[in-house]
Amino acid sequence: MSKRTKTLLLALVILALLVGLFFAVKLLLPQDDGTASSSVESTSIKLISMSSDELSSVEVSRSEGGFVLRVEDGESSIDGLEGLPLDSDRISSVVSQATSMTAREMVEESPTSLGLYGLDNPSYSLTVTKTDGSSFTLDFGLESSVSYTTYVKLSDSDAVYAVYTSDLSSFAYSAEDFISRKIIPDLSENADFKSISFSGADYAEPFVIEKYDFDADEDSTYSYFSYAITSPSLKPVDAESIFAYVDEILDTTAQSVLAGNYTEEELRQYGLDEPDARIEVTFSEEYEEDTVFTFSLSFQDDTVYAICNDVPIIYTLSKADWMTLKYETTVHSLFLLPSIYEVSRVTVQTDGKTYAFDVSGEKSETVSYNGEAIEKTAFSKFYQLLIGASHDGNYVPDAQPQGDPVLTITFDYRNDGNSDTLQFYDAGTRKLYVALNGEIEFTMMSSYLEKVQEACEQVINGETPDPDWKV
Repeated sequence: MSKRTKTLLLALVILALLVGLFFAVKLLLPQDDGTASSSVESTSIKLISMSSDELSSVEVSRSEGGFVLRVEDGESSIDGLEGLPLDSDRISSVVSQATSMTAREMVEESPTSLGLYGLDNPSYSLTVTKTDGSSFTLDFGLESSVSYTTYVKLSDSDAVYAVYTSDLSSFAYSAEDFISRKIIPDLSENADFKSISFSGADYAEPFVIEKYDFDADEDSTYSYFSYAITSPSLKPVDAESIFAYVDEILDTTAQSVLAGNYTEEELRQYGLDEPDARIEVTFSEEYEEDTVFTFSLSFQDDTVYAICNDVPIIYTLSKADWMTLKYETTVHSLFLLPSIYEVSRVTVQTDGKTYAFDVSGEKSETVSYNGEAIEKTAFSKFYQLLIGASHDGNYVPDAQPQGDPVLTITFDYRNDGNSDTLQFYDAGTRKLYVALNGEIEFTMMSSYLEKVQEACEQVINGETPDPDWKV
């Protein structure tokens, strides 16, 4: 037998095997008898197609939850939530899905049993009413985890369709889900942060931070600051830090909505009848009244319950630093920051010695010690060291130091004739109590004392001190 003949015979055997396999598979497959129960494939079966301008209302009915959305003159509302702020994105989603719905396929044109599809007792129903008064209803049955679809039937038709479940997501909302979780609305570009105040059960007295003009007050102590704690005492704060807290407040989004149109009993239940903190944030706008947002907060374990202004909603919030600001954690770390241009004399007393430096000239360009000129750069570094005294966060308003001060620094001002004095007392364990004009509030590291003592000798000997004392 030739090679060509062998190849031809092999090809015929393979062909026979393939034909046999074809008929075997065909016998195993279900046969189409041509009845109406067979699936009809389609990718463009429009169940709903209408303009949003034609929409009057959308009603989702289910055993638990559901909602009625109404549209009138371009304004949307949810039954039972009149006057409450609503989530515009969720409303838009409902309108979009209620005015345009496409089925993946018709599953069965004339089903003998709706129970196969969960449509004998639908999970929920959707009723869409048009502006002309006409309406239609769809029933929704079982979901398929394989095809990711839900069985749907128009109430005036027998046919059962499959619609992608993701295209029905907005119909799963309850009415409360439409309440906006964004608590503070967007402000105008001209809005300027003005103040924030804290009161409530966690505050023995009000704690207030506000925009403050120290120059207008002719106060040389904090010349460079534009915001201050004004209660319980006048102290500067770092504006950048406060702005960061304010930004957090403006971006506050609720974790959940507990109650709309709450009752007095619900206020008591969540501790909001006597809140732990009442925080009032004020923004000013040119030629307009101030805009004020008032938060009432109750802290229970790790949950924060909140209401804002007169909006009758109880929210839950994630705990944030701005909710618990206190005087001692907000006051600027520097004890004072007088401008060199405002100072006429700086006096340092330490270790039984007194160093007095006179500052003069329109731009404070002349500095002298005992009538002798001091090199300007050297004194500038020295002055930087002196005003760099900062607390360590240890708040000790009731401290009673023993003995005399180990260091005293006095700043005399040229314009108002006033002065500020810092006194430093030994607090043990490398700490110093610091009194500003006789008032002790914080401690600081004792390395500052050693650095100042060294710098006093350096500057009068023509050397340039290192202003960095934190070692």
